[in-house]
Amino acid sequence: MKVLQFIRESIKRKIILLFVTVILFIASTVGIVQYVLTSSMLQLDLEKYSRQMLEQANLNINRYLKEYEQAFLFIEGSDEFYQWTRQQDRFTSTYLRLYNLVYQNSVQPFVMQHPEVASISLLNSYGNELRYNPVLPFKLGYSLAERVKEQPVTDARSTTFIVKRSTDYEGKPIVVLTLFKKLDYYGNHSYIQMDISVKPILNILERMNDGNHNSRYIMDSEGTIVAHPVEEAIFTSVPSPLLTRMSGMESGAFLDPDSRQFVVFASIPDTPGWKSVIEVPYKEAARTIYLVRDVTLMVTGIGIGVTVLMLFIMTSSMTRRIVLLKKQLLNTKIGYFVPGPEVGGIDEIAHLGHAFNDMLARMDASIDELAHTRAREQIALFTAVQSQIHSHFLYNSLETINAMASLSGMKPIEDAVVSLSSMIRYSSRIRDITVTLRDEIEHTKHYLNMACIRFESITYNYKTEAAVLSAHCPKLILQPVLENAIKHNLEKYGRSIHIDISMRSWFGRYVRICIRDNGAGIPQAELFELRERISRGSLDIPEGDQSIGLPNIAYRIKQFYKGYGLQAKIVVSNCRSGNGVKVHLILPILPA
Repeated sequence: MKVLQFIRESIKRKIILLFVTVILFIASTVGIVQYVLTSSMLQLDLEKYSRQMLEQANLNINRYLKEYEQAFLFIEGSDEFYQWTRQQDRFTSTYLRLYNLVYQNSVQPFVMQHPEVASISLLNSYGNELRYNPVLPFKLGYSLAERVKEQPVTDARSTTFIVKRSTDYEGKPIVVLTLFKKLDYYGNHSYIQMDISVKPILNILERMNDGNHNSRYIMDSEGTIVAHPVEEAIFTSVPSPLLTRMSGMESGAFLDPDSRQFVVFASIPDTPGWKSVIEVPYKEAARTIYLVRDVTLMVTGIGIGVTVLMLFIMTSSMTRRIVLLKKQLLNTKIGYFVPGPEVGGIDEIAHLGHAFNDMLARMDASIDELAHTRAREQIALFTAVQSQIHSHFLYNSLETINAMASLSGMKPIEDAVVSLSSMIRYSSRIRDITVTLRDEIEHTKHYLNMACIRFESITYNYKTEAAVLSAHCPKLILQPVLENAIKHNLEKYGRSIHIDISMRSWFGRYVRICIRDNGAGIPQAELFELRERISRGSLDIPEGDQSIGLPNIAYRIKQFYKGYGLQAKIVVSNCRSGNGVKVHLILPILPA
């Protein structure tokens, strides 16, 4: 709480804390988002790249295995091998001839193409054996018949793949891939076994090295590693957590949380459950991410330090001037309105100080202006009352003229007097602040009737919806618009004019009034100035014979509807056709 109170007592401390918080938030947000996105992209790239390597490696391994199986098919499909399987006596010339034919036609061509073959052994149902071991000699006493007993029982004509550490050869045990196949010739069982060095498979695994210190190996269906660049790792078991994740799936990729290894695996086609696996240390693959993280933390720390220093220097000047303004404000609280010393500078605080001193200097003038305004209000009220008194005399005079015109049969004069009398009576009722749109329409009709008598080149048209005529509005908001249209076309240019007045409901909550003429329009500069004056609004009382302007209407409807918590506006624009002016009044419908 003391720390919080310490910060709250100073604007300088608040600003420094705010900027440090913003920097930390931005840096942490960018860092987290960058780390998450980069990690996701890295895992996707690792998986994609590793899968490509595995697919290529699996294709190469499968190609090797297919070639070995084709050698089996080539041997067992030869006529000399078939005849040899039926030979019972091995000490005959026929037996020796078949031996040579099998070697020359089937074994020797394959062994010459595949020097990794350690031996090929054949066994017929009579116990006779043929052995071809071009690389390493067998130990004395080696017998394929004994090895057959150790092989797992398989169906005839299927090939068994086994990786083992063989002790059948002279010297130390070697790791070989053994292919074993049982043949059935009409009840006679024969066997073929081929021992192959795992060096080609290891070469394929070596080519899978991408420089990230990854581990590549092949495992069988039991989870035993059968091929690994490191010989000591062969025949070891894959860790059970990894084996569990890989079991039951042909291929996949995952990040092991314990070892932090990214593991990608894929099954090798046409093998007994073998899978090739790549384990990539995540730390090695993500070293770029860690570098970016460290740089981000370092830059953030430096940025915070520099920011705090610069803020301290900059806010010292700012807070000093704010304290000076505070003293001046406290002086005004006790009634001391004399302008104080200038705070100095050219920034917003300096402008605030200048404005505050100007405010103090103008306070007396403002009080005088307020008194003058109240006096003007009293004068305006007196004038309105006086005009109402004079209007009674005008009504009586107009009624007398109307009676004389009626007796003389002068219908146009009678109509003009009726319109003029109605206009004066309507405008002089100072107590009627609010009228209906029906009353406003009737008043404009009287006004246009008088205007048509004065100017014969005026035509007009009304289009109103009956539902909106009962809506209420301030008095005398339409006549000034018509006056402007006539004044700026007939009186100024002497050109004829047609006026369209439309009134309709808008969205069920407003009345949209449109007054359009086909006159000369308003120049763009004047239109811009008029819009500015409308946006400001004004209640200035016109002098002499000047009419009430559109800014006055805008101000009155704004203030009138503001009392109901509603908004109204007036929009002035030139017609799209290039001739004439459109004036839109948007008036809210007052609740009943």
